[in-house]
Amino acid sequence: MGTDQKYYRESHDKLVKAQRKLSRMQGSKKYEVKSNNYMKQLRKVNIIHRHIANQRLDNLHKISTEIANQYDVVCVGSINMRSMANRSFGNGKATLDNGYGMLLTLLEYKLSDRNKYLIKVDKWFPSSQICSCCNTLHPEMKDLSKRKMICDCGLAISRDHNVAINILNEGLRLLSEAA
Repeated sequence: MGTDQKYYRESHDKLVKAQRKLSRMQGSKKYEVKSNNYMKQLRKVNIIHRHIANQRLDNLHKISTEIANQYDVVCVGSINMRSMANRSFGNGKATLDNGYGMLLTLLEYKLSDRNKYLIKVDKWFPSSQICSCCNTLHPEMKDLSKRKMICDCGLAISRDHNVAINILNEGLRLLSEAA
């Protein structure tokens, strides 16, 4: 479950054009008096930013509501998206455009309202390195370029699918310990 919508990317050209126009106006310098036209253009830029944020929030509400209605227990990895966006993967804007942290916040309150569970698996849990079939640790899977988990037990599965299974299993284990 997820979204392919990239709201920031879709509005990027419009935003860049509006910001460029703003930067050329009187008042864009730090100690300049802000002109009326500058303030009007600033409002236009803010409207574009608000539009992007509202689109993203609406989509996240729809996704989180669907998940909360469909499942009793949701297990997620508690990863730091800010540090992922800052790394040199080349997809920082796309990572931040996903709104993963906001999705977790929405899921948390929607699941608690419905008396359901959100389990956050520790970010240091080696979910990508453990075989979901035999629980063998594969340190070579730390390399993000390896996209397929191939284990000696015969399991050949995509890295992301393996991580999802491991997070689910760990989340269910944490839930049973808490009960």
